[in-house]
Amino acid sequence: MDRPLVLFRDGVGTARAVVDRCAHRNVALSLGRVHEDGCLECPYHGWRYDGSGRCTAVPGLLGIDADATARTIGSHHVRERHGFVWVWGRAGADPVGDPFPLPRHEGRTGQVVFGCDLESTLHAAIENTLDVPHTAFLHRGIFRGRKEKDVTAERRDLEDGVEVRFMGEPVGIGPIQGGPLAGKVFEHWDRFFLPGIAQVEYRVEDWLRITNTVLHLPMSPTLTRAWFVLRWTSPLPAAVVKPIVLAQGRFVLRQDARMLAAQSAQIERFGGERFASTELDLLGSAIWRLLRRAERNGAGDANLDPEDPPTPEATIHFTA
Repeated sequence: MDRPLVLFRDGVGTARAVVDRCAHRNVALSLGRVHEDGCLECPYHGWRYDGSGRCTAVPGLLGIDADATARTIGSHHVRERHGFVWVWGRAGADPVGDPFPLPRHEGRTGQVVFGCDLESTLHAAIENTLDVPHTAFLHRGIFRGRKEKDVTAERRDLEDGVEVRFMGEPVGIGPIQGGPLAGKVFEHWDRFFLPGIAQVEYRVEDWLRITNTVLHLPMSPTLTRAWFVLRWTSPLPAAVVKPIVLAQGRFVLRQDARMLAAQSAQIERFGGERFASTELDLLGSAIWRLLRRAERNGAGDANLDPEDPPTPEATIHFTA
């Protein structure tokens, strides 16, 4: 969010996040090191800060406490969950909720995680993850296959989010169509949760369950960092499934990243966004409404605003 932070582990290994600027001469603390006392040391004059942003030492300053209001820098509350370090967005404030819970899979499971910086707004990046119609064109023959399929979609509100369930799509991944999968259909859900979580889930009876949970962080208005956490359950060994998931996921992501960058460049070229949506854009408008509502409420909270009603439930039929 255009706010430079530095993350480090203190003397007992706890993750900490403070503003990446020394109070003395504005040098980036991320260029420094963690002192043996567990505090972050500035590389310029050696001022040290603890995880709360309090200055604990000014080398050479004799007989005066280093701790002073003018020498304090901002800090952010940190929690570690699911292998990620989560930072509360408001400096000096206690979190009012927990980090998003990644889905748990039972049985023979596997996981891959990879990240990517996307040249796009937060809204565009999230919508791209959850937009089904584009996969039949941008990812033609790679993701959904080459044949048109009639699909029914139902949208409903969730707590702090929105979900679309897709029904009736025959099982097939790229060139893998028919065979032992003939006659089976996907159970498919796309979900958005505040503040920036997109989740895609597919199930095929007891043969496969795969969830792609994408954690989005707005680095700036037009740069979004995303982490893709793919978890699956399958009778096949993880050693067989993992390289397929990695290769397929990264290939599709490269196509999406190029398209998002081209979209952003075009929006800048024309001086701003201008969208024309239809009922096929099931989640884009709903995501935008939730983000705006949370921004107005100021704390990532999605309480209803009388001027901004919830997304209406809808059922549509389309070809993908």
